Amino acid sequence: MCDPKSIYIHIPFCVKKCGYCDFFSNTDLSLIPDYILALQNEIKKRADSEDKIDTIYFGGGTPSLLSVKDVDTLLHTITDTFKVCRDVEITFEVNPGTSNLNDLRQLKKIGINRLSIGAQSFNEDKLRFLTRIHSAEQSIKIINEAQKAGFDNISLDFIYGLYFETQTIWRKDLEQAIGMTPSHLSCYMLTIEPGTAFNQKIQKGLFKPLGNKAMSIMFKNTITFLNNNNYEHYEISNFSKGRQNRSRHNSRYWDMTPYYGFGAAAHSYDGKTRSWNPKSIGKYIKDLDSGRLPVEEDETLTKNQLMMEMIMLRLRTLEGLDIAKFQTLFHDSFENRYKDILEPILGESLGIINDQRFALTLEGKIRLDSIVEAFAEKTL
Repeated sequence: MCDPKSIYIHIPFCVKKCGYCDFFSNTDLSLIPDYILALQNEIKKRADSEDKIDTIYFGGGTPSLLSVKDVDTLLHTITDTFKVCRDVEITFEVNPGTSNLNDLRQLKKIGINRLSIGAQSFNEDKLRFLTRIHSAEQSIKIINEAQKAGFDNISLDFIYGLYFETQTIWRKDLEQAIGMTPSHLSCYMLTIEPGTAFNQKIQKGLFKPLGNKAMSIMFKNTITFLNNNNYEHYEISNFSKGRQNRSRHNSRYWDMTPYYGFGAAAHSYDGKTRSWNPKSIGKYIKDLDSGRLPVEEDETLTKNQLMMEMIMLRLRTLEGLDIAKFQTLFHDSFENRYKDILEPILGESLGIINDQRFALTLEGKIRLDSIVEAFAEKTL
């Protein structure tokens, strides 16, 4: 096993922008050919041939709008410019209604070995509200076709906590999901992000978000139900059938492992500095055509920012924060520095310290945001 880095490739194209989404995307699919050329150019310009890569993730947007030939071209560019590990995990996001059995078979053939399918729900009312372009039937079809194509590592994405959603509606989604035996589930609470269509609707009084109490109950019930069905809750929104089916790529983010981000709006991190590309396909392509790296901005994180990042990311996970690692990295005692915060958390059974690890309990995870805020006030 090599000492690895990761690669994220942003495919910022969608048939239609969903009302809740704040990721950068564009509906002009005619830009795809020039964008693929620009991606190849960026990968070649930024690649360090000595870097070993053990996870590659095609995210979006909607990567499944690309032709298999385009995906193959990008994979060959990566393998020609980096040392790609033999057991590399290559994840590809697929939206129902944008792929078929033949495409999936071809993706498997060129090396994609993990699919992330954006089902979001099997409930038609939820799908309509979320402004998805697909139906529940199309989700079921693409999941079955993925299995038929030979994929045994399939993750399904779901959104819950819509203003009209009941525990019963969400429970039916979960029951139907586990009935299809995916190896992984990502279950995201609906959050209303600034600048989205949903945020505008709320400001106009067209609907109110589900209350915190109802959300907390739904979150707790999700974890209990999936744990009872052998899905391990290894990160705040993620569940896997055993440790071997965790998303290795996303785990790199939570471990603060360096990664490359290629494409418009993609972020990169080298262990100290974070940089990001412009949120414009036109500017991204123009920069590369002019021989420039498409870096919009970068920031070198201070010691305190790195501390906070480690706390925030690790408290999202099952294993929690490695206290000895914190001390080695920052030459500071975690338990002494945060004594005032830890005492009430431990006293109220919101967290535990065991084997030099500090992790939140289920009740603590329900209050994750306020706990992280307390650490931020003490750190930044």
